[in-house]
Amino acid sequence: MSQHGFTDEYYERAWSRIALSTSPKEERRIKETLSLLPQDVTSILDAGCGDGRITNRLIPQYSKVVGLESSREALRNVKTEKLLGSVDSLPFPDKSFDLVLCCEVLEHLPFEVYPRARSELQRVADKYILVSVPYEQDIERMLVKCPYCGCMFVPARHVCSFNLRNTADLFSEFKVQYYNFCAPVKRYGRLLLKAARLTGFLPRHLPMEALCPQCGYSPSLDAGSEKATFGRHDSLPVRLLRPWARRLVPAKRKATWLVILYRRKEKN
Repeated sequence: MSQHGFTDEYYERAWSRIALSTSPKEERRIKETLSLLPQDVTSILDAGCGDGRITNRLIPQYSKVVGLESSREALRNVKTEKLLGSVDSLPFPDKSFDLVLCCEVLEHLPFEVYPRARSELQRVADKYILVSVPYEQDIERMLVKCPYCGCMFVPARHVCSFNLRNTADLFSEFKVQYYNFCAPVKRYGRLLLKAARLTGFLPRHLPMEALCPQCGYSPSLDAGSEKATFGRHDSLPVRLLRPWARRLVPAKRKATWLVILYRRKEKN
């Protein structure tokens, strides 16, 4: 978190905007995640549960479901036992839950929080850890520039990128049991994306809901100014040609998310 609390403010505003709304692609991710839940589980901690979009679906099937989240706004929608807290300081004894769920959380964690969170997740998990993360995201491609202070940041606040290699050993006391790829989409090569930006086919728009982590600037707070609207309007030729370019330019289909089930290693 920044010293000015802009991180907390961002997530409170974000959850007030997106709470209880899921896209078809998001529903596929949730379904894929639920499909990996082992049958010998009775208690689950959803660490970083957000608005309960997964947590609430677990309630009818499991004897104990707890949601932990750092956003008060998001927690308002969770319909089971819930706690305001952080994944790097879980208020539970060791091995308190059969399974710890952590979905779309790890990619948001800053450098000083990330290792503590991994340690805490495996500390309170007795048998399993189930994680979902964006798959092979190009963080550099997602960067935008604050027009007020010049800070480069990702509007969705993602700071880590994940693949099969760096997720294999996320938890020293656990090993990968299963993994699934979810929601494939078109992905273009990095050089092609750079060329698209230079020609104006892919401008770096600053979303209206973005909030600079350094100075707190947001286009939504500066509506009507040149800074708030800069780069948000495309020329007519670009708008006409972009759909055709997307169809004709070669692209690879790659998963949006990676969902991984870890199982505690057996002691020798």
